Amino acid sequence: MKDGVIIINTARGPVIDEIELIKNLKNGKIKSCGLDVFENEPNPREELYNLPNCVSLPHMGTHSVETMKAIEDCNVKNCTAFIKNGLVEDLVSELQKSNLY
Repeated sequence: MKDGVIIINTARGPVIDEIELIKNLKNGKIKSCGLDVFENEPNPREELYNLPNCVSLPHMGTHSVETMKAIEDCNVKNCTAFIKNGLVEDLVSELQKSNLY
């Protein structure tokens, strides 16, 4: 990549090797970065917080009025289904394949 690039990662944390990111932010290869996902979530590298050329914030992909309303509706639907029949409607795939549920 060219020197002085600006990186923004809002996709998935492991897309970026944070050790290399930190090294290249310090040496100027990467001018700056913006992150709302981290390689080791929920424990991002503290060093990223202290770099003046790195802006980080919590993932905000669901922070719209419409999405929050849809999440609320989904939660109500699943609570109602569980009360009625002991099963939620939107079971995560990891539990669908287990004997835990």
